Amino acid sequence: MGNSLELDEVDRAILRSLRQNARMSLLEMSRKSGISDATIQFRLKRMKANGVIERFTITANPAATGYAVTAIMLVQTDTERHDQTVSALAKIPEITEVYGILGEYDLFVKVWSGSLEELNCLINDRIRSIEGIEDLHEMVVVERVKEETPPV
Repeated sequence: MGNSLELDEVDRAILRSLRQNARMSLLEMSRKSGISDATIQFRLKRMKANGVIERFTITANPAATGYAVTAIMLVQTDTERHDQTVSALAKIPEITEVYGILGEYDLFVKVWSGSLEELNCLINDRIRSIEGIEDLHEMVVVERVKEETPPV
């Protein structure tokens, strides 16, 4: 969060409604929550201005958009090239998440592809060739049990 903003139950109710359906109108949200639409509008603007709401977006079905295969990778980097490695990984469109982690590996990376063959090419041709990658541990996801935004 950019600036510190204390969230009360009204703010959290608005965020929960948007988390369920970001296209919900202010009027519909007002009817469901009992909060006036003017209050909702004011609170939304305030939360956006304070960095509580980063963006409004959609969630597309990965298989419907041609990305049926998900892989999780643990990456060990060369300490001197760590920042450049992170930057290079973040530029690859098929990589949607890059996290710095503690432990034996330095990064946790989420990768999407259309097939196992495409994933293999992506890993071998584009990811392994990045300077600063010392070790890579790949895991192919076989089932998405739960995937959602953090709770509010």
